[in-house]
Amino acid sequence: MINSKDKTVDHLDRFIFDQLPIRGERVLLEHTWREHLLRRNYPENVAKLLGELIATTALLGATIKIEGRLTVQIQGNGPVSLLVVQVNHLHGLRATAKIDGDVTGLEGLKDLCGEGHVVITIDANHFKQPYQGIISLSEGSIAKVIEHYFESSEQLPTRLFLATSDQAVAGLLIQRLPGEIHDEDLFNRAILLAETATPEELLTLSTNELLYRLYETDETLRARVFEPESFHFECNCSKERSLSMLYHLGATELHELLDEQDGTVYVDCEFCGKRYLFSEPDIDFDLCAPEEEKPLDA
Repeated sequence: MINSKDKTVDHLDRFIFDQLPIRGERVLLEHTWREHLLRRNYPENVAKLLGELIATTALLGATIKIEGRLTVQIQGNGPVSLLVVQVNHLHGLRATAKIDGDVTGLEGLKDLCGEGHVVITIDANHFKQPYQGIISLSEGSIAKVIEHYFESSEQLPTRLFLATSDQAVAGLLIQRLPGEIHDEDLFNRAILLAETATPEELLTLSTNELLYRLYETDETLRARVFEPESFHFECNCSKERSLSMLYHLGATELHELLDEQDGTVYVDCEFCGKRYLFSEPDIDFDLCAPEEEKPLDA
């Protein structure tokens, strides 16, 4: 095994199995994850699900390799109606969850999100329009949903392993690429050995340590690890964007809100929790949406 840099926090490692059409990625996020937890106070079960989606999105973003932004949303009819994670090509991550009901005692994707779908949106700088893929929440976990996506839409057999704690989130992806392989059972063996990784190992070992632990006894599965790619928490909210959201309410509703709230309105960023305050002098009512263009449910 060729060593890359030693373990650093908040990074993704790519690796390949030499002379085999099998690739992999391993992501480990500590500071980025704790930053999310500090900014938004989620129940433990919701935080676990959001952490899994953050690790998944980081892995997908590295797989797709675009200049722009990748957004992964889970939309469901359960008490957690929405989970959103975004990552850009500079590896900035942000995430949010919307809780509409009681989540006490609930665990896992099905219980928390119910029926619905996953929406994967690729908004690349060179695309005229974003690409969007939609997957049903027919599987019982985020990992199984993404595995099904790769199998059905990309024809790439894939296994995904996820782990979360209050200190870190981690993910391991193993993928069979197009191409001949002298022993078709090698991919299955790579997966079977990966299945022996414990959550603690995924969350604490360096990628080199993890791959050595998994594959040291199999001479045919020698992994080569490339240079790590760093990730960080990043939210692109701004006062200007928040004010633009208020303008969509229309002048009448904005005036009513100002009257009700002693001359001040605010917008809270759903991703980082930052609050933007506005008083009447900050607002140009000429920029408000015409009343006839307001949404019916506004």
